[in-house]
Amino acid sequence: MGKRVSLVVALVLLVLCCAPVTGAERPIVKISVLESGQLLVDGQPSDMERLKTALKRAKDANGAVWYYRENGQQEAPPRAIQVIQLVIDSGVPVSMSSKPDFSDYIDGQGLSHPRQ
Repeated sequence: MGKRVSLVVALVLLVLCCAPVTGAERPIVKISVLESGQLLVDGQPSDMERLKTALKRAKDANGAVWYYRENGQQEAPPRAIQVIQLVIDSGVPVSMSSKPDFSDYIDGQGLSHPRQ
């Protein structure tokens, strides 16, 4: 349970320091984790190795991550926890979205705002 709490704290800190991140300023990696645990990177089925490569490219290009998790109010599937840990470890700024088309971002208070 302690690891999950520290992961949540890290996520909140990332959201507070990085939202909103817009695509006009930097290259964006769009990550979706579906309820089934399937991982999509830029809309394409992916695995953890491809995600690591995409995060490395984003880091090298001063990019950012837009992250969406299906049914985000429910407990995260193990894959989602692994993905968020990779994002945190990469040091790439992240913006959370509640919509699968990434048309919004979630602020530090958990409120949704339209992405500009």
